[in-house]
Amino acid sequence: MKTSSRRILFVILSLTLVIAAAFVYSSFISPAYDNVMTLRSQIASQNSVIQRFQITFGKVQKLLSDLQTAPDVQKQVSLILPTSRDVSYLVGQISGLAEANGMTLSLLSTNVLPVQPAQSKVIQSVGKLRADIKLNGSYAGFKSFLRQLQSNILLLDVTDIKIDSSVVSGTTGRAGSTSLSYSISVNSYYQTSQ
Repeated sequence: MKTSSRRILFVILSLTLVIAAAFVYSSFISPAYDNVMTLRSQIASQNSVIQRFQITFGKVQKLLSDLQTAPDVQKQVSLILPTSRDVSYLVGQISGLAEANGMTLSLLSTNVLPVQPAQSKVIQSVGKLRADIKLNGSYAGFKSFLRQLQSNILLLDVTDIKIDSSVVSGTTGRAGSTSLSYSISVNSYYQTSQ
């Protein structure tokens, strides 16, 4: 065979191999590559879902551990906002604060005020318990008594204050000051089931 015939034969054979390679690439390799890309995107998506699940699962576990201490939280909340109308708790708080500040408690009466219904189904109604108090003592003791009422653990609002010096005039209290008579109205709150 002549060299020119051989060259033509090699060129034809080379073209046949290039056409066969293009056919193999388009028939087998390209679809397989598309499948690989689809599988990689599915794996990345599933990894993202797993990471979000693990984060959510961690938050749920933290919430469950927090809820295990919920009775302590409920106990603390019931000290601030009792779960029922507890007159003795209110009287104990007021008389203890009066005694701690050198005040003499001369009268303490309580009234139950009407319950205002809650505007939402989620929030319970809150009832009010009013205490009318008459105290005798120094002005410094009274100021300290009011300050402690404001920072007391039981939720209390002072609504009315009346100071009268004519009832106990001339008597000296602590620190050599004149003893005064004080009339106060205090509102306390409690949770209701209404």
